[in-house]
Amino acid sequence: PAWGGFFSCLDEDGSVYDDRKFLWLNGRQVWMFATVAAEVCETDLVTWSAGCLSRQALLAPAVAAADFLLQHGSRPEDSLWYFALTRDGTPHTFQRKMFSAAFVCQGLAALHRAGARSPVAGTPAYGPKALELLVHITSLAHDPSPLGRPDCPGAPPISPMNVPMILLNVIHEVRKAGLIQEGELEVRYAAEERWCVAELLKHVKPDQKVVLECVGRDGEVLDSFDGRHMNPGHAIEAGWFILNYASQQGDKALYQVGTDMIKWSFEQGWDAEGGGGLLYFMDSAGKSPPWLEHNMKLWWPHTEALVAYAMLYRDTGDSQYLSCLQKVFDYTIRTFSAWDGLQPREWYGYCDRFGHRTHRFKGGPYKGCFHVPRALYFMLQLLRDVPGARQDL
Repeated sequence: PAWGGFFSCLDEDGSVYDDRKFLWLNGRQVWMFATVAAEVCETDLVTWSAGCLSRQALLAPAVAAADFLLQHGSRPEDSLWYFALTRDGTPHTFQRKMFSAAFVCQGLAALHRAGARSPVAGTPAYGPKALELLVHITSLAHDPSPLGRPDCPGAPPISPMNVPMILLNVIHEVRKAGLIQEGELEVRYAAEERWCVAELLKHVKPDQKVVLECVGRDGEVLDSFDGRHMNPGHAIEAGWFILNYASQQGDKALYQVGTDMIKWSFEQGWDAEGGGGLLYFMDSAGKSPPWLEHNMKLWWPHTEALVAYAMLYRDTGDSQYLSCLQKVFDYTIRTFSAWDGLQPREWYGYCDRFGHRTHRFKGGPYKGCFHVPRALYFMLQLLRDVPGARQDL
């Protein structure tokens, strides 16, 4: 039977090697399909895809996936969302994190913006359900105790960067869908955005010119490998989230903070000795990170750098940002793309320090139809009106 939802575990030849459905990737793919359907006219869709895509071709599977997620994705007793389901929707894996709900929320908001409706009677309307999920994840961002993670007396209170950065981006997407209007909702979520930014700024350390993944509750640096942990790709992504918000608010000082986050992380993470590319993890004191994958090159940090430098170049026209964009674009296409000169194909995701592929699959439990198409689509949108940029790239 056709259950709905997307497979993400795809081998090099496109065959499915695991038929579980991962909610992070399903929510993100719903968002990707619905966003393109909402923003690109039918003529451009057909032209860009050589006749393979249309609005209906994008929305039909996105709607089916959204309905599958709404039917099977959360626990009825507490509304917490699973990480993975079996092919038919039976719960498989539960993470004590808010991110499944966050990415499903983004997908539902994008479907609402695209004007999509479920053909299944009784399915909640996507817009109101997105708002319901936004309330849910906002609550978890402030009080994660319902997730059931145990508190240990020896562990210091911490502020992780991933929670406020993802919440900031989710609110942005819900706003784009027109679901946060003037009045009580606007006041509430404007305050939440300010909270997200304040939390993110705790991780930015101008004296060291670093962005740390994990700090103490008040922003203090923790004396541990967790406290020295840097993820250049994540910091670059958080940086362009800040650029987005600062531009909307007309806040030049905050925009400069976002710029610094991007530049510091890119400059420190770029591995010239390893042939280029962004290191996955780093230690702010130059010590050896304990994570075995720390010196690997993964696809997604490079896609975040593409978006960040495209945004900076569009906004400033500064040629240094075009040079960085070209630098990361050339490395990324050379290292991860499977383009054979005739037909574009899905990218590989995982390479060793020197750019040799370590995994042959094209998709897995964390790599799906999101980072690559989002980066390429955003680059096209950001640079389409910048003189010469599209020809340069």
